[in-house]
Amino acid sequence: DVGALNEEHDLIKTEAKAKRKVQGKIKAKETRENNKKTIKKLENTLTAVKFRKYKKDTKGMSITNRIKWLNKNNFISVNLKVNKPEVKNINYINKSKFYGAQLTSGAIFNTSLDLSHPINYGFYKNNLSIFRNTNIYIENDSLSFNNPIKYTKRNTLISGYISKENYKSIKDSRPFVNFKIKKGNIHIFSDNTNFRGFWYGTNKLMMNAIFFSNIM
Repeated sequence: DVGALNEEHDLIKTEAKAKRKVQGKIKAKETRENNKKTIKKLENTLTAVKFRKYKKDTKGMSITNRIKWLNKNNFISVNLKVNKPEVKNINYINKSKFYGAQLTSGAIFNTSLDLSHPINYGFYKNNLSIFRNTNIYIENDSLSFNNPIKYTKRNTLISGYISKENYKSIKDSRPFVNFKIKKGNIHIFSDNTNFRGFWYGTNKLMMNAIFFSNIM
């Protein structure tokens, strides 16, 4: 019967077409997954290369320059606050004194803590005195929960000296920032929390950054 043969032929064609369609979808899915794996591998390779570059470029650098390097090379993204002093009526002989007066060398400042954040685990008071030895001021994030440690707006300076310009910069700034990168984190402290081993009050921050990194 010719009609039956044609019907059978059409059925075979339809089944073959449906089979090719299914196979095409499977192949497309496999291709997408392979592409994702390739991209991820390349990203991981690029990240590893970046970190090797960081290790090489920042050897011997100060904390200030390390943070600037990370920011410039897109490891982190922060706004740095700068208030430059006006140079007026300064004689050449007083040039070094003028620039020396802009340094923040060993002053103590008051910060406000978000006690719910892992970085502040173990602290039970809302305020913490922090030692500063740099002039890098990281602007507070617009999302308040990204500022678990921030400088207080009032009575910021507890002890020591800071210039008027730097005092303006420290307001609405934070000494700690956390950035997620791939499966890890980059923790930024604007100063050494373990400075010379005598400032025990902030050693805990460093330990929290290490041990609780995966939940930040």
